[in-house]
Amino acid sequence: MSITGSGFVLRGEVFLQRVNSKGVAISGANLVGPINASEFSITPDSEEILRPSVDRSTYGESKGRVTTKKPTKVKLKFDDVTSQVLAEALGAELSTLNYGAATGTDAAYTLESVASGGWTEIGHNQLKETGFVVKKGVDVMVLGTDYEVKWSSGLIRPVAGGALDAGGAVTITFEALAGDGHRLAGGEIQEVNWRIKLDGVNADTGEKVLAEVPLAQVSSTSEINLLQNEYLAPEFEGVCSIAQGKSKAYTMDILA
Repeated sequence: MSITGSGFVLRGEVFLQRVNSKGVAISGANLVGPINASEFSITPDSEEILRPSVDRSTYGESKGRVTTKKPTKVKLKFDDVTSQVLAEALGAELSTLNYGAATGTDAAYTLESVASGGWTEIGHNQLKETGFVVKKGVDVMVLGTDYEVKWSSGLIRPVAGGALDAGGAVTITFEALAGDGHRLAGGEIQEVNWRIKLDGVNADTGEKVLAEVPLAQVSSTSEINLLQNEYLAPEFEGVCSIAQGKSKAYTMDILA
């Protein structure tokens, strides 16, 4: 890198790998990316200790200064949000979700009245519209006229002016699909340890820039608005720790 006569405008791709608290890759955790990162910042930190003068002629001036190093700070912001990243951003526990299909034949339920505005939970998600039958006694009710359903969340309530306006006892025949995916269980404090690699180029000079943080120990610092009208972009901040077998918190190679 030239000492004079050039600027530094970095363009690059960021890669992540999940590691343990020692910086050792977790079994099955591959280096993934590039992720769409809008910020990857490294900030040195230190604590300053001053020896102030109390002499009349130099009162308030410094008679000595000692700087003590503190852990290097790291910040990462990106909008590639997997289930794992979302769990880490929310401080939630991530687990595999898998449940079987379910059926019900003339199962008994009690619906709330229209006046109450309440929904009744069928007890199963991902209901199929095909074959879904609601009866009041022996009379088959009409979807959209007598009742409405939230198929994904398994909710049902009467429609105003319909035969079920006052609520009451009904029977429901239904089929619910099997489901698989991930479940995020909140209220946990998750340890987020990443190895971060940057493959970049100085747009001003064309020099290649390769950076690596073997052990970034971070936590989510941004509010996670699940209903915002823009792409979710969680922010993580923490420190660059010394990984097992390493002597430095990070490295950056600038290649001509």
